[in-house]
Amino acid sequence: MDHSWFFGSVPDDVLAAEELSRLEWSLIPFQCDLRMNNEQIQDQYFSERAQAVTPARSVQLFRTASFLCGIVENEIATVAPWREPTPLPQAPPTVLGVVSIQGRMLTVLNLALLLDGSADSNYQAHQNILALRGDEQLALAVADLAETIEIDEVILDGAKKSSESLVSGVINHKGAEITILNVKELFPSAIQGRERRRRRF
Repeated sequence: MDHSWFFGSVPDDVLAAEELSRLEWSLIPFQCDLRMNNEQIQDQYFSERAQAVTPARSVQLFRTASFLCGIVENEIATVAPWREPTPLPQAPPTVLGVVSIQGRMLTVLNLALLLDGSADSNYQAHQNILALRGDEQLALAVADLAETIEIDEVILDGAKKSSESLVSGVINHKGAEITILNVKELFPSAIQGRERRRRRF
């Protein structure tokens, strides 16, 4: 057997094995960095996914009569101080009249009467007008404005449902019961109230 390589030249296969070993060791820091980057990417992905699944919605709270209500903030165009609406002929009691706010002619609804048909239709403790967005050009007569809160969309979707189409649901916040309004049902509810009164007479 030839042992000359012990005292002189090193066979190519030994050199190749040593070179491969050195290469593998040199790659370890890069592998660690890659693993850390992958973990960071995964953490960011799941964090963003969690936020996308349960985004928070800003809800404006306000009072009318005995109700504490809420409307998703992006459905409100502006809040204006109370002014007496111009009455409309033959309008139902749920319609107080029209006002001009920011160049828009809005129909002001008596929300207290919409929520509670037995409420006094002459209830006059209105302090603000909530001008709503949308083609129907509606506004709500309300009493006191309360805080704006952040509510997870999951909570809003899971709110206790009501038999009234005007109410999207009812949630509890800091011990208070909040009636979340379904803005799309405001005008139909006002019209239905008038139709019920017509059938009654």
